[in-house]
Amino acid sequence: MTDLSTAERLATLTPELLEAFWAETPDEEAVALEWDWRFWARPKQLPPDSDWLTWMVRAGRGFGKTRTGAGWVQERAIEEPGRWIAMVGKTPADVRDYMVEGPGGILRNTKPDERPMYYPSNRRLEWPNGSWATVYSSEDPDQLRGFSGDTGWFDEFAKYKNPRECWDNLQFGMREVSGDQPRVLITTTPRPLPLLEEIEAKPTTITVVGSSYENRANLSPIWFSDTLAAYEGTRLGRQEIHAEILDDVEGMVYSSFSCKPFPEGNVDASVADTGAEILVGQDFNVNPMASVIAVRVVDECHVLDALEIGTSNTEQVAAEIRRRYENRRIIICPDPAGKQRHTNAPVGQTDFTILERAGFEIRAPSQAPPVVDRVNNTQAMFLQGNRRRVRIHPKAEPLIRALAGLTYKEGTSQRDKGSGLDHICDALDYLLWQEFNVLGGMHRTIIGTVNA
Repeated sequence: MTDLSTAERLATLTPELLEAFWAETPDEEAVALEWDWRFWARPKQLPPDSDWLTWMVRAGRGFGKTRTGAGWVQERAIEEPGRWIAMVGKTPADVRDYMVEGPGGILRNTKPDERPMYYPSNRRLEWPNGSWATVYSSEDPDQLRGFSGDTGWFDEFAKYKNPRECWDNLQFGMREVSGDQPRVLITTTPRPLPLLEEIEAKPTTITVVGSSYENRANLSPIWFSDTLAAYEGTRLGRQEIHAEILDDVEGMVYSSFSCKPFPEGNVDASVADTGAEILVGQDFNVNPMASVIAVRVVDECHVLDALEIGTSNTEQVAAEIRRRYENRRIIICPDPAGKQRHTNAPVGQTDFTILERAGFEIRAPSQAPPVVDRVNNTQAMFLQGNRRRVRIHPKAEPLIRALAGLTYKEGTSQRDKGSGLDHICDALDYLLWQEFNVLGGMHRTIIGTVNA
């Protein structure tokens, strides 16, 4: 019974006791209960009574995560007039459709005299008491640089395109003095995301874990008996229903990769730029252009960062890499097809000629190796015997997320390209195939070089 909301506990009373309760409740109070979040919320949906800075609600589908966030943000806005709140979603549409206007969103669950006005074009909600919220998208984390408040809400954080950048930028903005202290709420279904585990491990984080079944009273019985039942006992069910953080994914392409900390896994926060030549694995897909940036340390590949630029071209990527590593010798290990392919850059140029004119050295085989060969080479670099020869800094979040999530299509040996996770993985494959080929007997030819 302690896991139930007040409303759910009332529903368990006998008709006689329930009638007596309502008879003793003044009409004005009974009407007010319709909008009283603490009347409807289960204990796990209410903020912990402790001195926390981050409240993590890691829960399954249908738990009521977004409703939890909306209820908490509304309380924060009302309790201190003039409070500035940051609301962050995966995309602008997600913020609008779920956090603001959706069934669990703020507008549909606040009483009229305390309901904010929503100005989509300004990315802003304004409450009658002067509090306001700015809405942000994980697609543009730099927008958060201007925020300065004491309240933030990340919804479906594990699905973000740039989770670390969003997290870091918000932390710098949580600096305003108020009647309370800076507090951040994260509501999410889990993914194998190192940052998620980092945040949960902080002593100032309180984590609440919940399953889809805890909100059974408010959802369709058919959804539980038909839909959820089909996923019980599966890995997907463990993640999406019971909110488990899974170390690996069924059918992983890169099954030897582990997002656990080195030496048990391949993620290593001690990875640093040694000053050696910069190695860049490059995939030329236009949306996104994907780059993996690394240095060689003896016979190991230490990945410093991973770069994805949406709706881009080779010129823009070259400029960004040069900006980040000015006056360095930069070696590009690209998709060999770039020697012939023309991009949406100036007419008459190929990917390779653009990189050469930018002053980069190109190293690549004369023709692309079979996908299975380069994947096997990458697998061996991740783990061969008891050795892990690829270490990846946690800030290379797009690469870590892709390696942990890219799977084969069910019943086939074909990678699931529909996920969009293959491009950044391809970039790593090209780099490792060219510079760290451990399979033996594989001929590699440099087909274009320009010294920086």
